[in-house]
Amino acid sequence: MANDSFQKIKIGLFVIGGLALLIAILFFLGMTDIFTNKATVQTFFSESVQGLTVGSAVKYRGVPIGNVTKISIRVTDKLVQVDMAVELEHFVSGGEKGQQRSDFRRFFQSELEQGMRCRLEYAGITGMRYIDFDYFATPGQTLPEPPTGMLEPGTLYIPAVPSPFRDILKAIGTSLDRISRIRFEEISDGLERSLSELSGLLGDPALKSTIVRINDAAENLELGSRTLSRVFSEERLNRLMTVLEEDLDNVNKLTGQLIRETRDAKLPESAAAFRDASNAISFSQDELANTLTKLNQTLDALTELADSLSADPSSIVSGKKKPQFKGE
Repeated sequence: MANDSFQKIKIGLFVIGGLALLIAILFFLGMTDIFTNKATVQTFFSESVQGLTVGSAVKYRGVPIGNVTKISIRVTDKLVQVDMAVELEHFVSGGEKGQQRSDFRRFFQSELEQGMRCRLEYAGITGMRYIDFDYFATPGQTLPEPPTGMLEPGTLYIPAVPSPFRDILKAIGTSLDRISRIRFEEISDGLERSLSELSGLLGDPALKSTIVRINDAAENLELGSRTLSRVFSEERLNRLMTVLEEDLDNVNKLTGQLIRETRDAKLPESAAAFRDASNAISFSQDELANTLTKLNQTLDALTELADSLSADPSSIVSGKKKPQFKGE
């Protein structure tokens, strides 16, 4: 009997010890977070949070600083509310526990003013997502106000920005919508009609004849330009201008000489000089008149040739056409 009672006592102590150990393990695993110095941060997403779960990581510029503690949906505006727990031990301030919390709050507010926002990011190719704190906004930008009546006392608010994947999907959706509105069948039909009309136009005999006539006219015009260049060269025109200038200089010299002799000499003594000067002037006038006559004839011939070429460029090759009279 004594041995049976002793065995029962040992079994009872063993069971009690096991239960105590199990309770201690459960307490250690589940209650250690209570003694961890944390700050509660809250944000709201207007996009899908597929891949984000309770326990997903929260990072500050790539450094893990906490995890997601709660995900809920606001029925008033359909925003996804995400609560996060940030462990303050990742932020070194050098103060005590109470001071560390106030230092973190000042640091957090300063970072928000510098453009810190949160955004959903993919954790590799598994589809799982985490929340990243980084500078996604312009420094000094006005902070969006949090939804009214949702933040509990002591809870910090960080605005969320759309993920780049959402922007890509939105751009793709907009592009596909615009492409779907394009009437490709009408464009194809119009292009086919235009090509058919262009083919018929190019095959028109009248167009081909017009192109041939334009080519002939261009060749005749080029030939006429070459002929004009050979007949009225720059050197020939320069010689003609030189002759005219010499004649004008001679007239000026004789006129000056006549004026000087008239002033200096007596009339009886200068009669012979007058006669000589008169003869010289008459001779020079005759030469000048002949030169001007030749110049006028040359200009008339040039004008006639230019008019003839303007009316019929092919006359350089075929010759000037004879005028047609009525009755012939």
